Amino acid sequence: MNSYCRRIVTALAVCLLAVTLRGQETDRGTVTEERIQVRASSATVLQWFRLIERDARLVLSYDPTSVDLNRKCRVDVSGEMTVDDLLKRVLKDYYFQTVRTAPGRLALQVRRRAECDIDGTVVEKGSGERLYGAVLTLENEGGGKLYAVTDEHGGFRIHAVEGIYTLGISYMGYSPYRQRLQVCRDRTLRLQLTPLPFEIDEVTVKSYKQGEELGGLSSASLLSFSGSDLFSQLWILPGVSGMPTGYNFQVDGGGGDENQLLLDGVPVYHPGHINSLLPVFNGDAVKSMVFYKGYFPTRFEGRLSSVTEVKLKEGNKQEHVRTLSLDMPAASATFEGPILKDKLSYMVSARRSWLDFFDNLLSEENRLNHSTCDYNAKLTYTLSPTSSLEAFAYGAWDEYHWPGEQGNNVPLLRWSNEIYQLRYNGRLGKVGNTTSMYYTSYQNRANAYELGFDKEGYMHSGIKPVNLSTEFTYSPEYMYSARWGAKYMYEVYDLLTYKEKLDTRREPISQYSLFFDNQVKINSRLQVQVGVHFVGYQPRNHKSYYSIQPRFSLHYLPGEGNLLYLNFSKMEQFYHYLRLESLSLPTDFRMPSIEGYKPRSSEHYEAGWKHFLKNGQLELSAYYKTRRHVLALRPEVYIEDTDWKNYLMAGNGDSYGVKAYFINNWSKWNLQLSYTYSRSREWFDEVDGKRKLPSLYDVPHQLGGAVSYKWDTHSALSCGAQLHSGRIMDVDEWLDPLPAEQFRSVRRPLGYRVDVGYSYKRDFGGNLLLLRCGLYNVLGNPSEEEVLNFYSVYWHSNCLPYASISFRF
Repeated sequence: MNSYCRRIVTALAVCLLAVTLRGQETDRGTVTEERIQVRASSATVLQWFRLIERDARLVLSYDPTSVDLNRKCRVDVSGEMTVDDLLKRVLKDYYFQTVRTAPGRLALQVRRRAECDIDGTVVEKGSGERLYGAVLTLENEGGGKLYAVTDEHGGFRIHAVEGIYTLGISYMGYSPYRQRLQVCRDRTLRLQLTPLPFEIDEVTVKSYKQGEELGGLSSASLLSFSGSDLFSQLWILPGVSGMPTGYNFQVDGGGGDENQLLLDGVPVYHPGHINSLLPVFNGDAVKSMVFYKGYFPTRFEGRLSSVTEVKLKEGNKQEHVRTLSLDMPAASATFEGPILKDKLSYMVSARRSWLDFFDNLLSEENRLNHSTCDYNAKLTYTLSPTSSLEAFAYGAWDEYHWPGEQGNNVPLLRWSNEIYQLRYNGRLGKVGNTTSMYYTSYQNRANAYELGFDKEGYMHSGIKPVNLSTEFTYSPEYMYSARWGAKYMYEVYDLLTYKEKLDTRREPISQYSLFFDNQVKINSRLQVQVGVHFVGYQPRNHKSYYSIQPRFSLHYLPGEGNLLYLNFSKMEQFYHYLRLESLSLPTDFRMPSIEGYKPRSSEHYEAGWKHFLKNGQLELSAYYKTRRHVLALRPEVYIEDTDWKNYLMAGNGDSYGVKAYFINNWSKWNLQLSYTYSRSREWFDEVDGKRKLPSLYDVPHQLGGAVSYKWDTHSALSCGAQLHSGRIMDVDEWLDPLPAEQFRSVRRPLGYRVDVGYSYKRDFGGNLLLLRCGLYNVLGNPSEEEVLNFYSVYWHSNCLPYASISFRF
């Protein structure tokens, strides 16, 4: 009986306690669910607390040392909201609980969230290849987002407060990645992305700018692909015109020599091949390409119009992979794999033209008479998840020859490029470092006798630089990052001279530079990037020059899916080049900034608007660019020696224009359109009283389009077209200079071209087969320069068939 009574009493006590606690919870919920009127504004935490106390008729109790009462906090919405919702917005950087201690009194238990750093690398699953330009999004439970973009070594860093997040990664050609992530301490991650099934890219250009720009983190065009025709990916971008394979192209009204090409960070001087259909690099060895124009990151200098960064593959760290390719211009083989699994990998690639082997079977007028070969080799050693050591080499050789009297080939012209580099990349906490040392060489040789000189053997010109550089990055928090660095370069120019006698003179030049760049995210909508690059240019035997080059970029997000930007860049170029023939020769004008040939300089201003669609974007922009100390040939001159001051004149110029670009993807269709209206002008004291004349790169109207249809999971059909105003002519049909009265006044006819292509790819148990075929210039009138020295197979009106096959196993 006593036991039974005790059980009853205990049960009643438990019920009473539960009712009491439930009443407190209900009362507390009732208090925090009290609705008050809020107006979107910025105020201190203390001011928000007073608003709650006044309008909800509450007294808040809290430890003033546990919260920063003077910190500004913005609420972006107006209207009624609960006390709990407002506290979550005001105390978003804190953990807090509310407890009702008495009627009309609410106690806040507040603890600041810990600040953590999340860093690491993003790699391709299986190969371990580090991915440049992957977009990371860290989204908290309230919908707030933090962004990061992997750097050129696949590394990233995000500064976040303690909490539970969803980590997402997007990267062109890879399956989207999502992971639930609890952040309570510093973490280092190695994230793997799975490649998508084959993506077709024939004529259609992959230049879709990733969604990171909604976070205002990047203003470059990141092109990731594995096709062999790399630079065809650029011609559809507004403001870009010229050769489809990247040889001698123009950007925003600038000359062909105003574009800098970097291979793993090393400048390639005078890139291109005698066969202009052959891409500059073997696409099977390339990982990614980034194209900058308009705004130049502060670390770059040396060219006025554009910078293109090409990244080579590091090599598969898990298994050995071989890729064999055969197309109309060349055959290539690429080998990659691990030497030490997950640690040391290799990549070796070689390519050579092959149609010239059949020259003896063709008539003399149909022979190619030229050959090309190149190679890439790279070793990558992973020291830790955030550091690596790389060594790479590159070489390319072109030769133009002519059948000799004895039936052998007589070399007339030879080009060569060589690069050797050793580079370290690493990160320790908030500081990253990249240090490199490289040697590169460019040589241009020609048979002196065949060019009309009374001398046997070869004459040559060239450039041989040695470079040592280091740069650091520092990211103390998400709102701020800095990048700074220094480099020293010693260059030796071999300059051809011919007047009384044929000779080569050497001009040694030292150049050093320092740069500092700041990126500040003022708030979730506004970001500013400010930097400056200083260059000291010191020829041994001539006047020195010093240059200060500021950079500025402003990004503003007025609303969801829209971005406004304003960019300014000053660039300076210490090298002048004028090509005098259809092919590059040592007799061309090549001159560093010596003997009174001042450095060329440019200030580029650009403003634009981007609207991001679900699967694409629309962009409108306008630009103005100054061009100072430009050089040009005088009207009606014939070059007889290297006394260049008799043939060249110096002046100034500018260019301006408006550009529009659209891209969108549907389930089976991809469409891109671009239009550019631009003018490029130059004026000289010696021509008609500084009258503003069109430059040789003036293309007032340029229209481009590309569409691709995915027929099924294995194949696609593509079509691309472009139309542009005729360029200014400086020579007649016999390649003689035009009369002085026609200087810069005669244009080629309106140019247009339509290409079609078909691609097929199939996976046979991990072995990949790729077939490509198409017609270049189905309809159109490309200039002779565009089709010169392609190959001997052609149809009517310079319509060229092409085909290729690649097999990876």
